[in-house]
Amino acid sequence: MVSKVMKKGLLLMASLLVFAACDKPFTLDLPLAVDSHEYILSSKEGEARIFFYTTMPWNIAYEPVDCSWGSLNRTSGNGEEAVEEIIFTYQENQDPDRQVTLVISAGELQERITLSQTGIAREWWDGSVGVDDLVVKPQN
Repeated sequence: MVSKVMKKGLLLMASLLVFAACDKPFTLDLPLAVDSHEYILSSKEGEARIFFYTTMPWNIAYEPVDCSWGSLNRTSGNGEEAVEEIIFTYQENQDPDRQVTLVISAGELQERITLSQTGIAREWWDGSVGVDDLVVKPQN
């Protein structure tokens, strides 16, 4: 039979082990992770904030390489931030839908994020844009 002193001693030791385990800082063990693999952008000009996690040096490439309708505020980093934020700034789209894929590379790892922008014609058709939102450009 276990005595009361022995029970209290075991309880105290278990409590100390639990508190000792809490002294270690938590670190996320994901070398590269993204918050979303797909973003849908409106036809109007704007910005998309994109978040991803890495502790390694990283860079971003566009697929296709030529993305004349949008740009990133930065395309590389050293991974010291852990949670990285990049901003994709895009122009108004008065043409058909378009998309670009951002390829984030960190070491041997890659993640892809697709940015799709609807065209003004589709928004007109589905009713999300009204007559007041249209811009008429005179021909030269």
